[in-house]
Amino acid sequence: MGYPPEMMDTVNGMAPQYSPNDYRQGVDPRYETPMSSAYGGPPVYQMPASQAGYLPTIYPQLPPTPMISNRLQTSPFTNLQNALSPRSSGVAVVIPSPAPSHTQGQRTPSLPNISRQPMRTTQRVVSTPLTVSKSAAPGHEAGEIPPVDYQLVLLSLAEDYLAAAHSQASVREQEIDWQHHKLLGAGLGCLEIVLKRFKLQPLMEATVRLRYASVLYEETENVLEAEQTLSDGIKLCDRYRLFDQKYNMEHLLARVLFNGSPRASLKFLDGVIKDAEAYQHTAWVYALRFLKLSLLLRLSSHQDTVSAYTQLKSISALADRLGDKAVLGLASTLEALIHLQESSSAESIEQAQRALAMARSQQFDPKVGQISQIVALTNIVDLCCTLQHFDPSQAVAKMQAMQASLESPDDTWQEDGSLLIPVHSQEASRAFNGSGVVRKDSNGSLSIVFSWTPRSEIHALGYLLSSIAIAHRNTSDGLRSEQMLREGMRCLDKNTEKHDSVLEPNLTVSSRHIWRQNLRCFFELHVVFALCTRTAWSTAQKHFQELKESIRRIAQKPGLLELYTQFLNSIIHQGTGDLDAALSIFQSSCFSITNPITCSPAHLDLAILSTFNSILIVRTPFHPSHHLLPSLLSSVEPYLPRIKSSKCLSSAYNLILATSPHPTPTIVKTKQYLQLALQAAKSAQNNQLVCITLNFMSYKFFKGVVGEQAEKSARASENLARKGMDALWQSVSAGLVADTLEMAGKGEEAERMRRVGREIARGLPEGVVMWEDKEGEEGDVEMR
Repeated sequence: MGYPPEMMDTVNGMAPQYSPNDYRQGVDPRYETPMSSAYGGPPVYQMPASQAGYLPTIYPQLPPTPMISNRLQTSPFTNLQNALSPRSSGVAVVIPSPAPSHTQGQRTPSLPNISRQPMRTTQRVVSTPLTVSKSAAPGHEAGEIPPVDYQLVLLSLAEDYLAAAHSQASVREQEIDWQHHKLLGAGLGCLEIVLKRFKLQPLMEATVRLRYASVLYEETENVLEAEQTLSDGIKLCDRYRLFDQKYNMEHLLARVLFNGSPRASLKFLDGVIKDAEAYQHTAWVYALRFLKLSLLLRLSSHQDTVSAYTQLKSISALADRLGDKAVLGLASTLEALIHLQESSSAESIEQAQRALAMARSQQFDPKVGQISQIVALTNIVDLCCTLQHFDPSQAVAKMQAMQASLESPDDTWQEDGSLLIPVHSQEASRAFNGSGVVRKDSNGSLSIVFSWTPRSEIHALGYLLSSIAIAHRNTSDGLRSEQMLREGMRCLDKNTEKHDSVLEPNLTVSSRHIWRQNLRCFFELHVVFALCTRTAWSTAQKHFQELKESIRRIAQKPGLLELYTQFLNSIIHQGTGDLDAALSIFQSSCFSITNPITCSPAHLDLAILSTFNSILIVRTPFHPSHHLLPSLLSSVEPYLPRIKSSKCLSSAYNLILATSPHPTPTIVKTKQYLQLALQAAKSAQNNQLVCITLNFMSYKFFKGVVGEQAEKSARASENLARKGMDALWQSVSAGLVADTLEMAGKGEEAERMRRVGREIARGLPEGVVMWEDKEGEEGDVEMR
């Protein structure tokens, strides 16, 4: 399955969480001098251009699996909301009004319920939605109102406004988009005021800057403002040796830079990685190298792919030396996935299998085997390797292994799909508070946090891959493959409603929304292919219109999906008898390939199949484009390496050679082609190709022949057509059986089979059959 799977979000990150004590106590006691922000004037907030309330992001191929990436956690001030909640009932609180400072041409979002009047010596009573205890605070007399910690109030307000904005964004309704922007502006305004008008402890200022820049990056298009905020924050962290905050800011800054200048971002990361290696901060070396890997995979050049392999080798070597088996297992699995996406050649598949073997060897460690996300990803990639060079028995076995790993009970799988990889690092834990990309648990152990896909969506992907694995026996297995596709779509729709209620930034919400849309389109695509295989043309046309409507609604659609849709459209035209429309699509430029070596495997396969179908259309001498047949046959020669590597393509190619007219046809050559086609089709368990080959053999070698072998051949082809639910070949094979029985003197049985063939033909599209009337009798059917 190619996933299609940029099947995963590569750069979505969020800010770390800290406890309220971090804000009340500030930084280490050695840093007693408070440091005010060097930040300049207020920014201009530019909301995303999209009216849907989210930024467009790039989606991973699907049905291929999405890539994994580091990310930061959400809401560093979430815990503060328990102490001060702006959603509580209002009471009278004495609040001095801060003096505003305006810059010409810029505007600061207004802060709800806080006065903007100039500072005065007197105090003013304002009603705010805060809950304050009526009992006297320690150190104050009864009835005296304790001083208000405005920093804490504003930070709590900011997180509540941002959480409310995220809930509005999750609903995805156009009419409330303005409310999302309003809440977002209020939250950013609170954070801006804290940075500009208060003297903060260094740790607190770094945390607020990181949160402010993270919101700008995830929710707005203020890239320059985010860069400036992070640059100032990195200088602050360097001055006070705040390593954890510094690395988190550099991690975010690399992703911000990548959107505008990918090469500058990669060069910046190289310097950060060298610094982390010099300080021997191993966990952050892993995290930064994985980030660079994910960014390289978003670029398409061969040089970037080679650089990605270099990053994986560096990660694997370091993990092997330090005994970080979980990191080594993840790196090996990602290496297999990259090999699989790069090419479908036998060499690439072998390298992917070798990497998977390394990943599985690490899973014998109980701590690694308990990470169900790595086990599931390994099984998914393993199944995709088998589907590339289809082996029916292995595909079913690996499908069952994948399903077992997905269905196993596991409480460690986070609701948002976060993946925690433990790191056995001995570095000084005091340098990290472990709330961002690198997390520290209560025992002091470090883990790297990756952003992946929720378990429910991986279940939906498992349904898709399972349906592909058993698609070859769909009609003989009670349409089980189609049932899996429909169950997967129900699972996807159900979980889409569930995850829409999860509060996440716009960047994360939009990328997952696009991922689900693409995944559903691939579900619908395979449903239409399954219907075409069993010649349910009217139902296939209905579902094809639904597929086109689903594709139209996707903001960012992969080119592969467009190619599949065009090919499917031409197949429907050909199956319903509109050969001119089908041929025009098959011969269109989207299926032409100048260099078969550099194009993607899926594009190459569609180009080969388009050429095959064009040959089948023009092969008859009376077709107006019959003169194109020699050039079409010769155009297949550059694709021969790929054809020979696929059993189904090899069978179809030999069948075309056997049925196409040749200047000097020979029986021996025709028999050789048919024998090769039949062997390859049986090996791939492709019943449709076996049925077509047997029908042609009966027509070519047993027509007019009386004998047991002729009758067995005709009945075998008719039986296969009936099991395959292929109405076209059921009608053809019924006519062949009737002719054979009539030659053997079994007239009544022959007439009965002929009536069966005529009845089936009446259900075929009008453009497919042609009736030949006989005097006083109902006409025979002839396929066009």
